[in-house]
Amino acid sequence: MNTKNRILNTLLIKQEASVNELADEIGVNGISIRHHLKNFEKNGWVISREERQGQVGRPKFIYSLSSLGMEQFPSSYVEFSAIMVDQLKKVLGEDKLSAFFKEVGLVFAERNRLDRRQRNSPKRLSHVAENLNEQGYIIEKKEVDGKPAFINYHCPYHYISTSNPAICCLDQTMLEELTESSVEITQTIAQGNPCCIFMIKEDDGPNA
Repeated sequence: MNTKNRILNTLLIKQEASVNELADEIGVNGISIRHHLKNFEKNGWVISREERQGQVGRPKFIYSLSSLGMEQFPSSYVEFSAIMVDQLKKVLGEDKLSAFFKEVGLVFAERNRLDRRQRNSPKRLSHVAENLNEQGYIIEKKEVDGKPAFINYHCPYHYISTSNPAICCLDQTMLEELTESSVEITQTIAQGNPCCIFMIKEDDGPNA
């Protein structure tokens, strides 16, 4: 097994670990571990938190797998999820399936709700993106044609959305709740685009 997979497996088993702990466990020097972790963070596979011990000395970073990182392990859940959604569509119909995904979006929004300080901040949209990225999304706030938008580079439902685009209502509803604004989807990964674009329609001008 190569170093990359050994790091991922160790994080799966231990749930979280520092660079030194991973180096000791795997038997590879810290430089190699840091190199892989840097790539993992870039891909959205791991998240890190800072841990300080006392008032002096440099803080150390503790790494754990993101939801996207968990997807790197072989699993049949992708096929299972697609079959489940297909069956829900047959039982509920298109309209009720869309309503179902909107309800799930509301649940997701509640789990990622901004605190009062973030909601009142002029950088509210940036806070939304930061919070979602901590959950394993790869999303950023940008200006598109002079208007605020979220660009999502990883769709966790792309294997479902190709045949069931109604699932896109989930993220749309979640973002509407989190931004307290109307959201329009202008393109999706399911349509063959490199990213999903969610345009934010604010009444009082764009936030940073």
